[in-house]
Amino acid sequence: MKVGIYTNIHKDKNLSVTNKLIESFLRCGIECYAYENLSTLVKCNGYFSESDNVNFDLLLAVGGDGTLLSISKWCAVHKIPILGVNLGKLGFLTEAEPNDFDALAKDIAAEKYSVERRTMLCAKLDDKKFYALNEIVIARRNVSKMIMLKVDIEEAPVDAHYCDGFIVCTPTGSTAYSLSAGGPVISPTANVFALTPINSHSMHSRPIVLGDDEKIDITLLARANDAMVIADGKNVCVLPEKKTICIYKAPKYALFVRLNKNGFYERLLRKLNTWSLTPREEV
Repeated sequence: MKVGIYTNIHKDKNLSVTNKLIESFLRCGIECYAYENLSTLVKCNGYFSESDNVNFDLLLAVGGDGTLLSISKWCAVHKIPILGVNLGKLGFLTEAEPNDFDALAKDIAAEKYSVERRTMLCAKLDDKKFYALNEIVIARRNVSKMIMLKVDIEEAPVDAHYCDGFIVCTPTGSTAYSLSAGGPVISPTANVFALTPINSHSMHSRPIVLGDDEKIDITLLARANDAMVIADGKNVCVLPEKKTICIYKAPKYALFVRLNKNGFYERLLRKLNTWSLTPREEV
């Protein structure tokens, strides 16, 4: 068995977690290949880059949800399942905590896990395409003025109003930005997307859940400035006035390694309870 290791070095600053992870997996006879930025920092079977044609059984993403998101599209292209090791604050997407790596390695070696397929989004603007696992966001660039966006689903008008923007999210992304903006929590196995307005200047604006086979068109009608298109937290392009961006189900999927088939609801309760707590001030 071969696994890739992709570490956020800002989360695992001294690489103690990554080294323990590699040691545990090597003891179980699993070959470990670290991402190229660790080539002089950790000892393993080899190293890889995103330009390589790899053949991993799975990839371990060590960091937080952002770390997993940053490598998810590459893994989707290569059809590599991802297992997240949480070093972040929330870890909605991660599966393992940095405690008993020996037990984790034994479960992986014995193939005591399942692989869950997660839908991704594709956004098309003219000849440019962008992919996202969590969400595509259309947001204002000028922070002092709202933008007017027109939304159509399957070419049928849904609404048009002034707002700070719109979020189109997958079930995976329903516990991210969309949740903060008042969107619904969606089971990762549901074949739907959610369309959530951001600070809409309208009394009737509400989140909409739609089938993942439906196409969404968002047009910038009026502006104080052009709108920004954001894919999984990264600015990818500008949406000019009168232009339409088309958002739909991507042809590729992200694959998540799951150790507990019913872990989503337990994790949801635990993470939301933790998220709701006010952090203590450090004295």
